[in-house]
Amino acid sequence: MRQRLLRLLPGIVVSVWFTAWFLLRAHWGELADALYGVDLRWVAVSAAVLFTEFVIRALRWKVLLWEIAPRARAWRLFVATTVGMALNVVLPFRAGDFARPWLGSRETGTPMLPLFTVAVIERVFDILGLLSVFLLMLAVLPANAEAHGQLVTNLKVYGTAFGVAGVLGLGTFLVLASQEARARSTFVRLASLAPGPLANKFITLFDGFVGGLSSVRSGKALLQSALLSMLHWFNGSLSIYALMHAFGIDLPFAAACFTTVAIALTVALPQAPGFFGVFHFAIENTLTLWGQDPGPAQAFAIVFWGVSFLPITTVGAFFWWKEGLSMGILRSVGSSGEPAKP
Repeated sequence: MRQRLLRLLPGIVVSVWFTAWFLLRAHWGELADALYGVDLRWVAVSAAVLFTEFVIRALRWKVLLWEIAPRARAWRLFVATTVGMALNVVLPFRAGDFARPWLGSRETGTPMLPLFTVAVIERVFDILGLLSVFLLMLAVLPANAEAHGQLVTNLKVYGTAFGVAGVLGLGTFLVLASQEARARSTFVRLASLAPGPLANKFITLFDGFVGGLSSVRSGKALLQSALLSMLHWFNGSLSIYALMHAFGIDLPFAAACFTTVAIALTVALPQAPGFFGVFHFAIENTLTLWGQDPGPAQAFAIVFWGVSFLPITTVGAFFWWKEGLSMGILRSVGSSGEPAKP
């Protein structure tokens, strides 16, 4: 228990620090005025658009699972996706990243290791999706964007960096997927340097890992997953752009794309459950970079936090209850290491 608390402590410190920073610097009068004048119709549009992200994620998961679980039902994968995200919001250690493969294993009867591998593959496609949003941002920057000076220069530099990282990451996974025999031969030689029992465990893990990459060997699955990933991240930008209309923020769509990437990077940092503080810090500073006043930027950050997490947490909690799940079930599966039963 003490070790778990120590692992959680850095995230708590980060969240508390950024939350305190946000609250102490809040322009309460301007913030209240911005919240009072918000157009709730556009808030609803933003929330609805963003929620479709989880439908897209479930469809992409089904595509990637096709080779190892062709009978997986999209609806059940959607349920697992919403439950997993809800747990990530309310529990530490990104517990939903474990619960989602476990629920997928229960649905498909597939061992958990390939499902964890598919989850890693999804992160690669997320890099591709973020890259596509960055490239879209550069493409739609208006002619007068140079007024933002160094910001536009930095966007172009970081866009190139993300492009290189995305290509290298995706290329590595494709090599493993297409050259399984050669990759396994090399890995076996390296694993043989370890003691016998440990070497066998490494090889077993490698086989399960590469086995999960089988879905990427299909050109059709690769293309569909890539397109769904682009749609997923474009969807997030569209939601942000809709919320800008709610606050009367007159910024180009490129600013919404930039905010999407900034949020994606900051929520990956260690932090307490709920994504408090860091999430708000990222949005406020992103909007002020684009010339917005701090008060409206802070109000936007608060509302977009609600749009991002309240609907999915509510729906995920409902499915958690409807499925008859409990933390005791997840703990017992995690301690036993046994795959879930359908």
